[in-house]
Amino acid sequence: MIQWYIIVMHFNTRIQGDKNAKKGYTLIELVLVMMLLSLLLAMVVPKLHTAHDYYLDALAKELLYDIRFVKVMNMTEPTKSYSILLREDGYMIKYADPMPKVYKRLETKPGYCLYYYDHHVQFNANGSPIRAQTINIHNVHTSKHRKITINVNTGRILLYD
Repeated sequence: MIQWYIIVMHFNTRIQGDKNAKKGYTLIELVLVMMLLSLLLAMVVPKLHTAHDYYLDALAKELLYDIRFVKVMNMTEPTKSYSILLREDGYMIKYADPMPKVYKRLETKPGYCLYYYDHHVQFNANGSPIRAQTINIHNVHTSKHRKITINVNTGRILLYD
C-alpha cells in the first residue's frame, strides 16, 4: 500500500510541476523559432522584388489596351479623332469634339519611363495607324522593359517582353 502511495505522490508532483522551477524557453526552442522565421522571410523577399515587375506588366497592358481603345474609337467615331500623346512620365488620351479634350491621363510611378519615336499615336477612320511606332516601357529599378509595337501594314498592336 505504501508503494502505491509513493507512486501516486510522485505522479501528482509531476503533473502540478515544481513550484520553484524557472519558466522560460530553452536554447533549442529559440533556435527552431529563429529558423522558422528566417524560412518565412526567405520566401517573402523574392516576391517583394517582383512587385516592380508586376507594375511594369500592368503599365504595359494598360497602355496596350488604351492604344487599342483609341484605334476602335477612331473606327466607330471618326469625327472625334482620338489620339494618344506620349510623354516620358506618362501619356494622355485626347479627342477633338470640336475643341480638344482630355479623355484620360496616366502618370507613371517614379522609376518608370516611356521611350518612343513619335509622341503621337493616331489612327485613321479605317483603323490603320498613321505611322509605325515602337514604345518601350523601362523599369529603372530592375532594368527590365516591355515593348509595344504598332505595325502600319497590318494595323496590329503587339506587346513584347
